[in-house]
Amino acid sequence: MPILNPNDEEWTGELAADPPVALRTALEAARSAHYDAAQNAFDYAGFGRSPEYESLQAAAEALAGFDCGTLGIGQRLPFWINVYNALVLHAVVARGVTDSVRSVGDFYGESQYDVGGHIFSLDDIEHGLLRANEPMRRSARRRLHDDDPRLRLAPILFDERVHFAMYSACRSSPWLSVFGEAGLDPQLEGATRRYLGAHVRLAAAGAALYVPKLFDWYEADFGGIEGVRSFVITRLERDEDVDAVDRKGGRVAIKYLEYDWSLNAR
Repeated sequence: MPILNPNDEEWTGELAADPPVALRTALEAARSAHYDAAQNAFDYAGFGRSPEYESLQAAAEALAGFDCGTLGIGQRLPFWINVYNALVLHAVVARGVTDSVRSVGDFYGESQYDVGGHIFSLDDIEHGLLRANEPMRRSARRRLHDDDPRLRLAPILFDERVHFAMYSACRSSPWLSVFGEAGLDPQLEGATRRYLGAHVRLAAAGAALYVPKLFDWYEADFGGIEGVRSFVITRLERDEDVDAVDRKGGRVAIKYLEYDWSLNAR
């Protein structure tokens, strides 16, 4: 994919004509040039000195003038995932993260973009929009008030697989991907299966099923513990694991793995 420089006439025209496409183009260029998918690691230092970083900055700035109301129903989910993932990359560099996003204060609450004249933090996008404004934690308040105009820009339907599409710049992060409205369902399913394939493991004889910490934090998004169990079991890939779970009638204990917040730098 060609790298578009923010000073190029072609780039300026694309920003003005279709900011979501420009953002997706810049994000894909950053991913292609600086991301090692095999290791799920990103060269943040090199990215911060690169034309890809300048292009991402320019694409992000263009979002301020974008009318999000023009997004069709099928465009909203991939758009907001891409905005989220771009903001994570941008914020790691801009805020000088070197060891963990947890080392720079409230990374998710303070890292923000202006999109369509509204300010969105990572938390606003994740919990307010992509999670249908469900509370961040058990017994917590909703991220956005019911009369917040930003809610009108959210995807129409919640898809729990979005948890495996949001990049978090750490060792336990889902893979960095760029999403488009065409073929979105297989894109989300592919991201989900890749993450589960790397992190889910079954103890000997099916004694316990070890699953990512995300399922503990957002258990309600999957329909409770039974929903978590079903979601993971239906995506087991190894025949021996499926057989072991079948022998237990699917009644396998769920255990949660620790989440590694170390920056996935390379």
